[in-house]
Amino acid sequence: MSKKGVYRQIYVTIVATMSIFISGMWLGWPSSVVEKFVKHETDFNATMDELSWIVATMDLGNVISPLVAGHLMDFMGRKPSTVVLGPLFIVSWALTLFIPTTWALYTARLLAGMGKGMSYTVVPVYLGEIASPAIRGALGSVFCLQLHFGFLMEAIIGPLVSYRTLNTISAVVPFLFLVAAIWMPESPYYLLKRGRRPQAAVSLQWFRGGGDVVNELDRMEVNVRKEMENRSTFRELFASRKDMRALAIVVAACATQRAGGISCIMAYSALILPDNGPLLNKHESVMLFAVTLAVVNLVAVALVDRIGRKPLLLFSEGGLAVTTLWFAVFFYFSQGDGGEWVSRELAWLPYLCHFSFAVMFAVGVGFVPVVFLGELFPVNIRSHCSAIASITLAFCSFVTNKMFLFVSNRYGFYAMFSLFTVVNVAGTLFTYKYAIETKGKTLQEIQEQLQDIVGPRREKTDQNNS
Repeated sequence: MSKKGVYRQIYVTIVATMSIFISGMWLGWPSSVVEKFVKHETDFNATMDELSWIVATMDLGNVISPLVAGHLMDFMGRKPSTVVLGPLFIVSWALTLFIPTTWALYTARLLAGMGKGMSYTVVPVYLGEIASPAIRGALGSVFCLQLHFGFLMEAIIGPLVSYRTLNTISAVVPFLFLVAAIWMPESPYYLLKRGRRPQAAVSLQWFRGGGDVVNELDRMEVNVRKEMENRSTFRELFASRKDMRALAIVVAACATQRAGGISCIMAYSALILPDNGPLLNKHESVMLFAVTLAVVNLVAVALVDRIGRKPLLLFSEGGLAVTTLWFAVFFYFSQGDGGEWVSRELAWLPYLCHFSFAVMFAVGVGFVPVVFLGELFPVNIRSHCSAIASITLAFCSFVTNKMFLFVSNRYGFYAMFSLFTVVNVAGTLFTYKYAIETKGKTLQEIQEQLQDIVGPRREKTDQNNS
Protein backbone atom coordinates (compact mmCIF):
# COMPACT_ATOMS: atom_id res chain seq x y z
CA MET A 1 0.00 0.00 0.00
CA SER A 2 1.36 3.41 -1.00
CA LYS A 3 1.65 6.49 1.16
CA LYS A 4 -1.11 8.00 -0.93
CA GLY A 5 -3.37 5.15 0.15
CA VAL A 6 -2.52 5.73 3.80
CA TYR A 7 -3.25 9.45 3.48
CA ARG A 8 -6.55 8.77 1.73
CA GLN A 9 -7.65 6.35 4.43
CA ILE A 10 -6.69 8.87 7.11
CA TYR A 11 -8.59 11.62 5.28
CA VAL A 12 -11.78 9.56 4.96
CA THR A 13 -11.47 8.45 8.57
CA ILE A 14 -11.27 12.06 9.77
CA VAL A 15 -14.24 13.11 7.62
CA ALA A 16 -16.45 10.16 8.61
CA THR A 17 -15.63 10.58 12.29
CA MET A 18 -16.61 14.25 12.22
CA SER A 19 -20.08 12.84 12.90
CA ILE A 20 -18.86 11.58 16.26
CA PHE A 21 -17.05 14.88 16.82
CA ILE A 22 -20.48 16.50 16.67
CA SER A 23 -21.80 13.87 19.07
CA GLY A 24 -18.91 14.70 21.39
CA MET A 25 -19.97 18.35 21.24
CA TRP A 26 -23.45 17.34 22.35
CA LEU A 27 -21.93 15.23 25.17
CA GLY A 28 -19.87 18.19 26.37
CA TRP A 29 -22.70 20.68 25.97
CA PRO A 30 -24.38 19.94 29.37
CA SER A 31 -21.14 20.51 31.29
CA SER A 32 -21.06 24.03 29.82
CA VAL A 33 -24.73 25.01 30.00
CA VAL A 34 -26.06 23.43 33.23
CA GLU A 35 -24.49 26.20 35.28
CA LYS A 36 -25.81 28.82 32.84
CA PHE A 37 -29.33 27.47 33.43
CA VAL A 38 -28.83 27.55 37.19
CA LYS A 39 -27.68 31.17 36.98
CA HIS A 40 -30.52 32.08 34.54
CA GLU A 41 -28.08 33.03 31.77
CA THR A 42 -30.05 31.28 29.02
CA ASP A 43 -32.96 32.18 26.73
CA PHE A 44 -35.41 30.42 29.09
CA ASN A 45 -35.51 28.77 32.51
CA ALA A 46 -35.48 25.06 33.34
CA THR A 47 -35.89 23.17 36.62
CA MET A 48 -33.35 20.60 37.85
CA ASP A 49 -35.73 17.79 36.90
CA GLU A 50 -36.07 19.23 33.40
CA LEU A 51 -32.29 19.54 33.18
CA SER A 52 -31.89 15.87 34.09
CA TRP A 53 -34.26 14.95 31.27
CA ILE A 54 -32.45 17.27 28.86
CA VAL A 55 -29.22 15.44 29.67
CA ALA A 56 -30.73 11.94 29.50
CA THR A 57 -32.87 12.44 26.39
CA MET A 58 -29.82 12.24 24.15
CA ASP A 59 -29.23 8.66 25.30
CA LEU A 60 -32.91 7.88 24.72
CA GLY A 61 -32.51 8.95 21.10
CA ASN A 62 -29.38 6.85 20.92
CA VAL A 63 -31.38 3.76 21.90
CA ILE A 64 -33.92 4.35 19.13
CA SER A 65 -31.71 4.74 16.06
CA PRO A 66 -29.16 1.88 15.87
CA LEU A 67 -31.55 -0.80 14.58
CA VAL A 68 -32.83 1.58 11.91
CA ALA A 69 -29.25 2.56 11.06
CA GLY A 70 -28.28 -1.10 10.77
CA HIS A 71 -30.93 -1.71 8.12
CA LEU A 72 -30.21 1.63 6.46
CA MET A 73 -26.50 0.91 6.02
CA ASP A 74 -27.30 -2.43 4.34
CA PHE A 75 -30.00 -0.92 2.12
CA MET A 76 -28.45 2.43 1.15
CA GLY A 77 -24.79 1.77 1.80
CA ARG A 78 -22.20 2.88 4.34
CA LYS A 79 -21.50 6.25 2.71
CA PRO A 80 -25.12 7.52 2.31
CA SER A 81 -25.90 6.39 5.85
CA THR A 82 -23.02 8.55 7.05
CA VAL A 83 -23.84 11.57 4.89
CA VAL A 84 -27.44 11.73 6.17
CA LEU A 85 -26.10 12.53 9.63
CA GLY A 86 -25.20 16.02 8.41
CA PRO A 87 -28.80 17.29 7.97
CA LEU A 88 -29.86 15.51 11.17
CA PHE A 89 -27.27 17.33 13.26
CA ILE A 90 -27.97 20.64 11.50
CA VAL A 91 -31.62 20.44 12.58
CA SER A 92 -30.66 19.52 16.15
CA TRP A 93 -28.49 22.62 16.61
CA ALA A 94 -31.00 24.85 14.80
CA LEU A 95 -33.62 23.96 17.42
CA THR A 96 -31.41 25.34 20.18
CA LEU A 97 -31.10 28.64 18.32
CA PHE A 98 -34.58 29.33 17.00
CA ILE A 99 -36.99 27.68 19.47
CA PRO A 100 -36.04 28.63 23.06
CA THR A 101 -38.18 26.12 24.98
CA THR A 102 -37.59 23.05 27.11
CA TRP A 103 -39.38 20.83 24.61
CA ALA A 104 -37.21 22.13 21.79
CA LEU A 105 -34.15 21.05 23.79
CA TYR A 106 -35.71 17.66 24.45
CA THR A 107 -36.21 17.29 20.70
CA ALA A 108 -32.74 18.59 19.86
CA ARG A 109 -31.07 16.20 22.28
CA LEU A 110 -33.27 13.35 21.02
CA LEU A 111 -32.17 14.03 17.43
CA ALA A 112 -28.56 14.37 18.55
CA GLY A 113 -28.84 10.99 20.29
CA MET A 114 -30.29 9.45 17.15
CA GLY A 115 -27.37 10.85 15.19
CA LYS A 116 -24.91 9.51 17.74
CA GLY A 117 -26.51 6.07 17.61
CA MET A 118 -26.37 6.02 13.82
CA SER A 119 -22.77 7.17 13.86
CA TYR A 120 -21.76 4.50 16.37
CA THR A 121 -23.52 1.91 14.21
CA VAL A 122 -22.36 2.88 10.73
CA VAL A 123 -18.95 4.54 11.01
CA PRO A 124 -17.01 1.74 12.82
CA VAL A 125 -18.22 -0.74 10.20
CA TYR A 126 -17.28 1.64 7.39
CA LEU A 127 -13.79 2.23 8.81
CA GLY A 128 -13.23 -1.47 9.44
CA GLU A 129 -14.06 -2.24 5.81
CA ILE A 130 -11.88 0.41 4.15
CA ALA A 131 -8.78 0.18 6.36
CA SER A 132 -5.66 -1.86 5.70
CA PRO A 133 -4.90 -4.41 8.46
CA ALA A 134 -1.65 -2.68 9.43
CA ILE A 135 -3.39 0.59 10.36
CA ARG A 136 -6.95 -0.57 11.02
CA GLY A 137 -6.59 -0.30 14.79
CA ALA A 138 -5.19 3.22 14.59
CA LEU A 139 -7.91 4.38 12.19
CA GLY A 140 -10.60 2.85 14.38
CA SER A 141 -9.17 4.67 17.37
CA VAL A 142 -9.67 8.03 15.64
CA PHE A 143 -13.40 7.49 16.08
CA CYS A 144 -13.17 7.95 19.86
CA LEU A 145 -10.47 10.59 19.51
CA GLN A 146 -12.96 12.73 17.61
CA LEU A 147 -15.52 12.18 20.37
CA HIS A 148 -13.05 13.58 22.89
CA PHE A 149 -12.15 16.53 20.67
CA GLY A 150 -15.84 17.42 20.36
CA PHE A 151 -16.22 17.31 24.13
CA LEU A 152 -13.05 19.40 24.46
CA MET A 153 -14.39 22.07 22.12
CA GLU A 154 -17.52 22.57 24.23
CA ALA A 155 -15.55 22.47 27.49
CA ILE A 156 -13.18 25.20 26.32
CA ILE A 157 -15.61 27.50 24.52
CA GLY A 158 -18.64 27.03 26.78
CA PRO A 159 -17.45 28.95 29.87
CA LEU A 160 -16.10 31.80 27.72
CA VAL A 161 -19.18 32.67 25.66
CA SER A 162 -22.92 33.11 26.09
CA TYR A 163 -25.43 30.30 25.71
CA ARG A 164 -26.58 31.50 22.27
CA THR A 165 -23.03 32.09 21.00
CA LEU A 166 -22.03 28.58 22.04
CA ASN A 167 -24.94 27.09 20.11
CA THR A 168 -24.19 29.24 17.06
CA ILE A 169 -20.55 28.16 16.92
CA SER A 170 -21.54 24.53 17.40
CA ALA A 171 -24.06 24.70 14.55
CA VAL A 172 -21.32 25.45 12.00
CA VAL A 173 -19.63 22.05 12.34
CA PRO A 174 -22.46 19.91 10.83
CA PHE A 175 -22.38 22.07 7.68
CA LEU A 176 -18.64 21.44 7.28
CA PHE A 177 -19.17 17.72 7.84
CA LEU A 178 -21.94 17.50 5.24
CA VAL A 179 -19.86 19.22 2.55
CA ALA A 180 -16.85 16.96 3.16
CA ALA A 181 -18.76 13.67 3.56
CA ILE A 182 -20.48 13.90 0.18
CA TRP A 183 -17.16 13.17 -1.56
CA MET A 184 -16.25 9.99 0.34
CA PRO A 185 -16.14 6.70 -1.66
CA GLU A 186 -18.37 3.76 -0.79
CA SER A 187 -16.94 0.76 1.07
CA PRO A 188 -15.58 -1.93 -1.31
CA TYR A 189 -16.99 -4.59 1.02
CA TYR A 190 -20.49 -3.18 0.63
CA LEU A 191 -20.13 -2.92 -3.16
CA LEU A 192 -19.04 -6.56 -3.34
CA LYS A 193 -21.96 -7.48 -1.12
CA ARG A 194 -24.23 -5.89 -3.74
CA GLY A 195 -22.46 -7.71 -6.60
CA ARG A 196 -20.85 -4.55 -7.98
CA ARG A 197 -17.28 -5.77 -8.47
CA PRO A 198 -16.14 -3.10 -10.99
CA GLN A 199 -17.19 -0.30 -8.61
CA ALA A 200 -15.61 -2.20 -5.71
CA ALA A 201 -12.32 -2.41 -7.64
CA VAL A 202 -12.36 1.35 -8.25
CA SER A 203 -13.13 2.01 -4.58
CA LEU A 204 -10.42 -0.33 -3.29
CA GLN A 205 -7.84 1.06 -5.70
CA TRP A 206 -8.63 4.58 -4.48
CA PHE A 207 -8.26 3.56 -0.83
CA ARG A 208 -4.97 1.75 -1.54
CA GLY A 209 -3.54 4.66 -3.54
CA GLY A 210 -3.46 2.91 -6.91
CA GLY A 211 -1.54 -0.15 -8.00
CA ASP A 212 -2.74 -3.71 -8.53
CA VAL A 213 -5.53 -4.62 -6.12
CA VAL A 214 -6.83 -7.68 -7.93
CA ASN A 215 -5.45 -10.19 -5.41
CA GLU A 216 -6.80 -8.28 -2.42
CA LEU A 217 -10.14 -7.79 -4.16
CA ASP A 218 -10.32 -11.53 -4.93
CA ARG A 219 -9.67 -12.42 -1.29
CA MET A 220 -12.20 -9.84 -0.20
CA GLU A 221 -14.80 -11.21 -2.63
CA VAL A 222 -14.26 -14.78 -1.45
CA ASN A 223 -14.64 -13.63 2.13
CA VAL A 224 -17.83 -11.71 1.36
CA ARG A 225 -19.31 -14.58 -0.65
CA LYS A 226 -18.55 -17.05 2.13
CA GLU A 227 -20.05 -14.81 4.79
CA MET A 228 -23.11 -13.97 2.67
CA GLU A 229 -24.00 -17.64 2.23
CA ASN A 230 -25.86 -17.26 5.51
CA ARG A 231 -28.84 -14.93 5.75
CA SER A 232 -28.26 -11.52 7.27
CA THR A 233 -30.63 -11.93 10.20
CA PHE A 234 -30.53 -11.77 13.98
CA ARG A 235 -31.37 -15.47 13.98
CA GLU A 236 -28.09 -16.16 12.19
CA LEU A 237 -26.25 -14.15 14.81
CA PHE A 238 -27.77 -15.96 17.79
CA ALA A 239 -27.41 -19.38 16.13
CA SER A 240 -23.63 -19.11 15.91
CA ARG A 241 -21.42 -19.72 18.94
CA LYS A 242 -18.57 -17.94 17.18
CA ASP A 243 -20.58 -14.78 16.55
CA MET A 244 -22.19 -14.89 19.99
CA ARG A 245 -18.75 -14.95 21.59
CA ALA A 246 -17.71 -11.95 19.51
CA LEU A 247 -20.92 -10.16 20.42
CA ALA A 248 -20.42 -10.91 24.13
CA ILE A 249 -16.90 -9.42 23.99
CA VAL A 250 -18.14 -6.22 22.36
CA VAL A 251 -21.30 -5.82 24.48
CA ALA A 252 -19.37 -6.35 27.73
CA ALA A 253 -16.77 -3.76 26.69
CA CYS A 254 -19.49 -1.29 25.66
CA ALA A 255 -21.42 -1.79 28.91
CA THR A 256 -18.26 -1.24 30.95
CA GLN A 257 -17.42 1.86 28.94
CA ARG A 258 -20.72 3.64 29.60
CA ALA A 259 -21.90 2.14 32.92
CA GLY A 260 -18.45 2.54 34.46
CA GLY A 261 -18.92 6.26 35.13
CA ILE A 262 -17.88 8.24 32.05
CA SER A 263 -21.36 9.47 31.10
CA CYS A 264 -22.08 10.91 34.54
CA ILE A 265 -18.63 12.43 34.94
CA MET A 266 -18.95 14.15 31.55
CA ALA A 267 -22.40 15.52 32.36
CA TYR A 268 -22.16 16.31 36.06
CA SER A 269 -18.52 17.21 36.82
CA ALA A 270 -19.62 20.66 38.00
CA LEU A 271 -21.71 18.97 40.70
CA ILE A 272 -19.30 16.16 41.57
CA LEU A 273 -16.13 18.19 42.14
CA PRO A 274 -15.79 20.14 45.43
CA ASP A 275 -15.73 23.92 45.23
CA ASN A 276 -12.35 24.26 46.91
CA GLY A 277 -10.07 22.77 44.29
CA PRO A 278 -6.38 22.90 45.28
CA LEU A 279 -4.98 24.03 41.92
CA LEU A 280 -7.82 24.32 39.42
CA ASN A 281 -11.43 25.42 39.64
CA LYS A 282 -14.24 23.25 38.31
CA HIS A 283 -14.27 24.68 34.79
CA GLU A 284 -10.51 24.38 34.46
CA SER A 285 -10.67 20.81 35.70
CA VAL A 286 -13.32 19.95 33.09
CA MET A 287 -11.07 21.47 30.42
CA LEU A 288 -8.13 19.42 31.71
CA PHE A 289 -10.35 16.33 31.68
CA ALA A 290 -11.24 16.91 28.02
CA VAL A 291 -7.64 17.67 27.03
CA THR A 292 -6.46 14.53 28.82
CA LEU A 293 -9.02 12.37 27.04
CA ALA A 294 -7.85 13.67 23.67
CA VAL A 295 -4.10 13.54 24.36
CA VAL A 296 -4.07 10.09 25.98
CA ASN A 297 -6.36 8.72 23.28
CA LEU A 298 -3.93 10.08 20.68
CA VAL A 299 -1.06 8.25 22.40
CA ALA A 300 -3.16 5.08 22.65
CA VAL A 301 -3.83 5.26 18.89
CA ALA A 302 -0.09 4.88 18.35
CA LEU A 303 0.07 1.96 20.78
CA VAL A 304 -2.96 -0.11 19.84
CA ASP A 305 -1.33 -1.79 16.83
CA ARG A 306 1.88 -2.41 18.82
CA ILE A 307 0.76 -3.41 22.30
CA GLY A 308 -2.58 -4.85 21.24
CA ARG A 309 -6.25 -4.36 22.05
CA LYS A 310 -6.67 -6.73 25.01
CA PRO A 311 -3.73 -5.49 27.16
CA LEU A 312 -4.86 -1.86 26.78
CA LEU A 313 -8.46 -2.79 27.60
CA LEU A 314 -7.42 -4.75 30.70
CA PHE A 315 -5.19 -1.96 31.99
CA SER A 316 -7.90 0.62 31.37
CA GLU A 317 -10.75 -1.24 33.07
CA GLY A 318 -8.61 -2.18 36.05
CA GLY A 319 -7.41 1.39 36.43
CA LEU A 320 -10.96 2.72 36.28
CA ALA A 321 -12.01 0.29 39.04
CA VAL A 322 -9.29 1.67 41.33
CA THR A 323 -10.16 5.27 40.45
CA THR A 324 -13.91 4.97 41.07
CA LEU A 325 -13.20 3.10 44.32
CA TRP A 326 -11.20 6.08 45.60
CA PHE A 327 -13.98 8.40 44.47
CA ALA A 328 -16.44 6.33 46.52
CA VAL A 329 -14.16 6.28 49.57
CA PHE A 330 -13.76 10.06 49.52
CA PHE A 331 -17.47 10.78 49.23
CA TYR A 332 -18.37 8.16 51.86
CA PHE A 333 -16.10 9.69 54.51
CA SER A 334 -16.85 13.29 53.49
CA GLN A 335 -20.48 12.88 54.58
CA GLY A 336 -19.82 11.02 57.83
CA ASP A 337 -18.19 12.01 61.11
CA GLY A 338 -15.27 14.28 60.35
CA GLY A 339 -16.71 14.98 56.94
CA GLU A 340 -15.77 18.66 57.05
CA TRP A 341 -12.12 17.79 57.68
CA VAL A 342 -12.11 15.26 54.84
CA SER A 343 -13.74 17.71 52.44
CA ARG A 344 -11.30 20.44 53.39
CA GLU A 345 -8.01 18.60 53.75
CA LEU A 346 -8.55 15.97 51.04
CA ALA A 347 -10.25 18.19 48.46
CA TRP A 348 -7.38 17.34 46.09
CA LEU A 349 -8.38 13.65 45.99
CA PRO A 350 -11.52 13.93 43.80
CA TYR A 351 -9.63 16.26 41.45
CA LEU A 352 -6.85 13.69 41.18
CA CYS A 353 -9.41 10.94 40.62
CA HIS A 354 -11.10 13.11 38.00
CA PHE A 355 -7.83 13.43 36.09
CA SER A 356 -6.92 9.76 36.59
CA PHE A 357 -10.32 8.67 35.29
CA ALA A 358 -9.69 10.54 32.03
CA VAL A 359 -6.30 8.84 31.62
CA MET A 360 -7.56 5.34 32.35
CA PHE A 361 -10.66 5.74 30.21
CA ALA A 362 -8.86 7.11 27.14
CA VAL A 363 -6.06 4.55 27.17
CA GLY A 364 -8.33 1.59 26.48
CA VAL A 365 -12.02 1.22 27.20
CA GLY A 366 -12.79 4.54 25.55
CA PHE A 367 -11.89 3.27 22.08
CA VAL A 368 -11.13 -0.47 22.04
CA PRO A 369 -14.85 -1.46 21.88
CA VAL A 370 -15.15 0.55 18.66
CA VAL A 371 -12.05 -1.12 17.22
CA PHE A 372 -13.48 -4.54 18.13
CA LEU A 373 -16.78 -3.54 16.55
CA GLY A 374 -15.14 -3.10 13.16
CA GLU A 375 -13.09 -6.32 13.43
CA LEU A 376 -14.92 -9.17 15.14
CA PHE A 377 -18.01 -9.74 12.99
CA PRO A 378 -18.54 -11.24 9.50
CA VAL A 379 -20.01 -8.88 6.94
CA ASN A 380 -23.43 -10.58 6.79
CA ILE A 381 -24.26 -9.69 10.42
CA ARG A 382 -21.94 -6.74 10.99
CA SER A 383 -24.71 -4.15 10.82
CA HIS A 384 -26.87 -6.06 13.35
CA CYS A 385 -24.00 -6.41 15.80
CA SER A 386 -23.10 -2.76 15.41
CA ALA A 387 -26.70 -1.82 16.22
CA ILE A 388 -26.72 -4.01 19.34
CA ALA A 389 -23.46 -2.48 20.54
CA SER A 390 -24.76 1.03 19.98
CA ILE A 391 -27.97 0.27 21.89
CA THR A 392 -25.89 -1.13 24.76
CA LEU A 393 -23.85 2.07 24.92
CA ALA A 394 -26.95 4.24 24.85
CA PHE A 395 -28.97 2.22 27.35
CA CYS A 396 -26.17 2.13 29.93
CA SER A 397 -25.56 5.84 29.49
CA PHE A 398 -29.27 6.69 29.76
CA VAL A 399 -29.78 4.63 32.92
CA THR A 400 -26.72 6.00 34.74
CA ASN A 401 -27.36 9.62 33.70
CA LYS A 402 -31.02 9.51 34.74
CA MET A 403 -30.43 7.78 38.08
CA PHE A 404 -27.30 9.74 39.04
CA LEU A 405 -29.01 12.81 40.51
CA PHE A 406 -31.73 10.78 42.26
CA VAL A 407 -29.36 8.26 43.87
CA SER A 408 -26.74 10.88 44.73
CA ASN A 409 -29.26 13.21 46.35
CA ARG A 410 -30.76 10.37 48.38
CA TYR A 411 -27.69 8.35 49.37
CA GLY A 412 -24.67 10.42 48.39
CA PHE A 413 -22.20 10.36 45.52
CA TYR A 414 -20.43 7.36 47.06
CA ALA A 415 -23.36 5.09 46.18
CA MET A 416 -23.07 5.74 42.44
CA PHE A 417 -19.28 5.51 42.46
CA SER A 418 -19.52 2.20 44.32
CA LEU A 419 -21.77 0.98 41.51
CA PHE A 420 -19.25 2.21 38.93
CA THR A 421 -16.52 0.26 40.76
CA VAL A 422 -18.52 -2.97 40.60
CA VAL A 423 -19.08 -2.47 36.86
CA ASN A 424 -15.40 -1.80 36.18
CA VAL A 425 -14.24 -4.82 38.20
CA ALA A 426 -16.72 -7.06 36.37
CA GLY A 427 -15.56 -5.67 33.02
CA THR A 428 -11.92 -6.34 33.89
CA LEU A 429 -12.63 -9.97 34.82
CA PHE A 430 -14.70 -10.57 31.69
CA THR A 431 -12.02 -9.09 29.42
CA TYR A 432 -9.31 -11.20 31.04
CA LYS A 433 -11.26 -14.43 30.55
CA TYR A 434 -13.03 -13.97 27.21
CA ALA A 435 -11.56 -11.16 25.05
CA ILE A 436 -9.21 -12.09 22.17
CA GLU A 437 -6.31 -10.27 20.56
CA THR A 438 -6.86 -9.03 16.97
CA LYS A 439 -3.66 -7.03 16.46
CA GLY A 440 -2.23 -7.36 12.93
CA LYS A 441 -4.82 -9.91 11.78
CA THR A 442 -6.98 -9.70 8.67
CA LEU A 443 -10.75 -9.85 9.13
CA GLN A 444 -10.71 -13.43 7.80
CA GLU A 445 -7.99 -14.47 10.27
CA ILE A 446 -10.03 -13.02 13.14
CA GLN A 447 -13.03 -15.09 12.09
CA GLU A 448 -10.84 -18.19 11.94
CA GLN A 449 -9.47 -17.44 15.42
CA LEU A 450 -12.97 -17.14 16.86
CA GLN A 451 -13.98 -20.36 15.08
CA ASP A 452 -11.00 -22.21 16.55
CA ILE A 453 -11.98 -21.09 20.06
CA VAL A 454 -15.55 -22.43 19.91
CA GLY A 455 -14.55 -25.50 17.89
CA PRO A 456 -15.76 -26.45 14.39
CA ARG A 457 -17.80 -29.43 15.52
CA ARG A 458 -19.73 -27.51 18.17
CA GLU A 459 -20.28 -24.62 15.74
CA LYS A 460 -21.64 -26.96 13.08
CA THR A 461 -23.90 -28.71 15.57
CA ASP A 462 -25.27 -25.39 16.82
CA GLN A 463 -26.10 -24.27 13.29
CA ASN A 464 -27.77 -27.58 12.39
CA ASN A 465 -29.88 -27.48 15.53
CA SER A 466 -30.99 -23.93 14.67
